[in-house]
Amino acid sequence: MNNTPFDISYLSPTGLIGFWVLLIGFIFTGIMFYFVFFRLNEDDNSYKDRKRKSLEEENQKQRIARLYPKG
Repeated sequence: MNNTPFDISYLSPTGLIGFWVLLIGFIFTGIMFYFVFFRLNEDDNSYKDRKRKSLEEENQKQRIARLYPKG
């Protein structure tokens, strides 16, 4: 009746294509879980944030030096 070379049973979890789709889905889900729950908890500052903090620290040192001059 159906003369197509592609059978729908290939997409079932026990079929060849369905197995690979499930496997790739599990790998992708694991990677997303890692990035969302573990990588976002790390305290990585961007380049601009580090630069802003260092400039702020220098300005603070200058203000303190103006308050307490030497000699």
